[in-house]
Amino acid sequence: MQFIPLNTLVRRLQGVLRSSIALLAAWLYFAVMPLAVIAEEFPKTSPSQLPGSLQELYARERPNLGQYGHCAAGFDSRTDGLKMALSCSIYVRSSAQGARLAVKLCNERADFQKIKARCSLIVD
Repeated sequence: MQFIPLNTLVRRLQGVLRSSIALLAAWLYFAVMPLAVIAEEFPKTSPSQLPGSLQELYARERPNLGQYGHCAAGFDSRTDGLKMALSCSIYVRSSAQGARLAVKLCNERADFQKIKARCSLIVD
């Protein structure tokens, strides 16, 4: 039986531990992160594609959005104001949170008003 000094054994274990952590980090990056990105894809629209009344509302809310705020809109009719929904999220901590919240609130409002079109994120 061959004697291995304790400091050599510790160095070998540290090397194995480092490579295990690196493999775990790589797995998390390549396996889990794409799922988060896929979940965050929302339909997008530009302000110019909105009906006139929603464009006016968006123009009025745009200065209040701040750095991370977003707005979402959905509409079935370009003229009937009862068939339009607009929701904006302000005072949020991140842009992704603002986008999620705006689309969620807009879809809730659209369901309440019985609007069939799903809300899309307004992107300048």
